[in-house]
Amino acid sequence: MLRYALLLLSILYYYVSYSQLQFFSDPESLDSLNSVKGENYIFFDFDNSKIYFTRERHPGNEAGVQDVGDIWTSNLMDTTWTTPEPFDVNDQHFTSPLGTTPDGQYFLYNYVWFDKGLYYGKVMARSLNGQTVEVNVPYFKNRSPLQTGGLSRDGRYMLMSLENNLGYGVDDLFVSILDANGKWSAPKNLGITVNTEFQEISPFLAPDNKTLYFASNGRGGAGSFDLFYSTRLDDTWQNWSEPIALDQINTSGSETSFVFSNDSQYAYFVSTQNSDGYGDIKRIRIEADFKETIDTTSQLMVVKDQKEEQFIAFELIDKNTGDPVNGSVVILGNDADRATASEGKLLLSSILGSVRLEFKSEGYFSTKRSYDLDTLVTDSIYSVALEPLQEGNVITLNNVLFYRGTANFVEGSEDELDLVVEMMNENPEVNIFLKGHTDNVGNAMLNVELSQERVYAVTDYLVSQGIASDRIDGKGFGGEQPVASNASEVTRKLNRRVEFEVRKAN
Repeated sequence: MLRYALLLLSILYYYVSYSQLQFFSDPESLDSLNSVKGENYIFFDFDNSKIYFTRERHPGNEAGVQDVGDIWTSNLMDTTWTTPEPFDVNDQHFTSPLGTTPDGQYFLYNYVWFDKGLYYGKVMARSLNGQTVEVNVPYFKNRSPLQTGGLSRDGRYMLMSLENNLGYGVDDLFVSILDANGKWSAPKNLGITVNTEFQEISPFLAPDNKTLYFASNGRGGAGSFDLFYSTRLDDTWQNWSEPIALDQINTSGSETSFVFSNDSQYAYFVSTQNSDGYGDIKRIRIEADFKETIDTTSQLMVVKDQKEEQFIAFELIDKNTGDPVNGSVVILGNDADRATASEGKLLLSSILGSVRLEFKSEGYFSTKRSYDLDTLVTDSIYSVALEPLQEGNVITLNNVLFYRGTANFVEGSEDELDLVVEMMNENPEVNIFLKGHTDNVGNAMLNVELSQERVYAVTDYLVSQGIASDRIDGKGFGGEQPVASNASEVTRKLNRRVEFEVRKAN
């Protein structure tokens, strides 16, 4: 159980803001920015001269109409926006703008790709000289096909929509904070007042760093996505005022991506209302005034057990070479969720109590392990060795056990046999040769017969789970091939085993 302590604190704040935003016109569509496809996920540069946005499935995208999203940009010349052009960070994967650092040295953007049935996300930065690097955001994880957000005007806060196992449903809003040493914090969920079990996307932080604008389809608004705003009440980033809908803008269509600056005449947003069915960029005349003031306030803080915000790190390695390998970890017993894999390091949000995990990597035999996460050290990296599916490699099924003197499985042996089934389904080019072994106690001929019966038992189970019998061969070797001494029971039990040798199909 998570533990909470409630503290009522009286704190003097020097940064509680008075905020005001007023609308003075009806929304108007910006034909010079819009196309026959969809525009979305806006970043409005703080000097009010440039706008960045994502254009969806446009023929001008890097991968054409198959490209789910590229960043385009336009410049404001007097009162007219120039013809949009693709930005030079795009490839065949999804990109959306985050913002420009206050010194103008870097442009930050979201990057999402799809691989082997999963979406992965990261934050990238483009320097003035055109070089791109990944931004180091610890324990970053996104499994949504979208990744949206905005950088605060002072560059201290990065707001993002992410889907991961720290959320309340699908896409939730998170914040990452830049410290005095120039390092970003791990993303922190903004809490249940802002987030719902549905989607919250396109967050934008007003110049006061207190007022959050975002889109949600989980609040029963006027249309699918509607725009809302909420005020941050303290520095936990999880205590917010109840979100209020922007009724001046929301329609029966979809509204997202609301952005503005204090010294601009207009706020910009995206709407599908009265469009061609795709999102169009629109603007509405505003007057904005977000000023910092001094205020004294009483604050109800929720102080959480620190383990809730900590992470456990795993790395996958090749058992034969010790080299790191890329892969994934599946949380068993819950909704299937996977942690990020990068050069063999797997980062998993800490869940208090026991958890059963499966470690997977393409070209390797998966393994399952149980952990009590309360006992693990979060500053350490836990290594998990995986057996490569190389032809001739012999893999021992350590958890396939039999009652003494029989070919009957001990309960739980099916768990590892199911990994063999999974491996053979995922690798149709792999056949296996089963090898049954006993220790040297008893009659040698009877031990050979027993080991052969155990090979038959494993074969029967695999076939019953849909594996073709012609992909399985095997033999019982009795006690002829020990891997440890038979002098004591401690080492003798290592010789009672079932293995399979990897063989490729002809």
